[in-house]
Amino acid sequence: MGNPATVLIGRATAGARIADALEAAGYRCPRIGGNDAALADEIALHRPNVSLVPGDSDADRDTIRQLKTVEGTRYVPVAAVVNAGGKGKALRLCYEAGADDVFEAGTDPREIVARLRALVRVSTMESELLRRAATAGEFGLSVGTTLTVEPPEGGRRLLVVGLDAAGLEAMCPRLSRAGLSFVAEPDPYRARSRIEGDDGEPFDGALVYIRDGEQRGKCLYFCHSVRNDRRMFDLPLFVAADPGAFADAAEAYSEGASVFEPTPLDCESLDVHLRLLLRGRQLKRVLGRRIASALGPRTADTLGHVYSKEFLELHLGRMIADGKAQETRSTAILFFIPTIGETVALYSARDGEVLRQQMADWLSGLVRIEDVVGRAGADEFLVLLPETSESDADVVRRRVLGVLQESKFRLSDSVPVAVEVYVQSGMTTIAPDDTLDTLIRRAAAALE
Repeated sequence: MGNPATVLIGRATAGARIADALEAAGYRCPRIGGNDAALADEIALHRPNVSLVPGDSDADRDTIRQLKTVEGTRYVPVAAVVNAGGKGKALRLCYEAGADDVFEAGTDPREIVARLRALVRVSTMESELLRRAATAGEFGLSVGTTLTVEPPEGGRRLLVVGLDAAGLEAMCPRLSRAGLSFVAEPDPYRARSRIEGDDGEPFDGALVYIRDGEQRGKCLYFCHSVRNDRRMFDLPLFVAADPGAFADAAEAYSEGASVFEPTPLDCESLDVHLRLLLRGRQLKRVLGRRIASALGPRTADTLGHVYSKEFLELHLGRMIADGKAQETRSTAILFFIPTIGETVALYSARDGEVLRQQMADWLSGLVRIEDVVGRAGADEFLVLLPETSESDADVVRRRVLGVLQESKFRLSDSVPVAVEVYVQSGMTTIAPDDTLDTLIRRAAAALE
């Protein structure tokens, strides 16, 4: 892990085996012994990225309910660990108590490491909402931070990929009793077209069955194409596989799985995990809308879709203070578009302004919702990536460069051809003593 995240382990929940695996992956894993009150106090004090707690007993689940409702802890994602006995019921009870994810005690630690990344992302978004609201408040813009997420109710509909209906009924005969309906599409290529819309009835997720190595390539094509589609990137993907299809569970997660389930499938477990994923997706969407609401006439640059330099300056100070307190690192990327100046010289200032506006619009849409995009200069834009290492930020940077430089932009009738843009970028870690000017200068020195 490029950026250190903290997973607070309540009591001896995960055991040394899981804690060791998390630490080997770069997580900080303080252990909290004693009673549940001590756990709540430690979470409120240290604000870890994730809390890993037991979920077997009624008392354990009462603790989860408390953690998810008390002001000092409710923004910290909670992962519950349960014993394998009575798996389906235990999972459901933890879900109903408010847990964000649930693991069995015998789960491969590499799988826990893979799935915790999604919870760390939620934690980053929640922290950024609090920061963004505080900075927006200094400009007189009120942003609400109390979140209401409605749990998914009613029937849930899956697209089953790689398996026909008879095969799924044989593998998971209790699927309908779990409240799940499904449409089977054995061919992954046809499934890719179908997932985009089935007579106006959207799917809540996909179950991808991988029987063997021969079928694996087609099914992974489906997973990758969904994950890379901006309209469906957060669709819950269950990957079910027979023994030998993957080296281990972690490999399945690296290929895009939201949850990996070895065969034979547990229908109730599938249903609860789908509910967990749908609730998590809804939470991220609510968070995204709240974070986006901090961009308004009082906080935006004249271009409208990016923050002003004044907002960036105040927000940077708040990010630095949080980084010191939480011992996390954040990164900044500077994008310079020389094509804008060339457009002014070749055509007109008006055409240059049209392209500048388009760059602002596209940049704000190509980064994550928790990233802060602002105006740094006439043709320069600065992106602040909270709690993100340079290695992870470089993935964002390369994606943005690839999209912008492979696209063509229409300006006005006076410009006879679509414009291709050339973009330079420079990246730097945010330092504890940075000001906005020093940060921009250092990023500008790294432009390439």
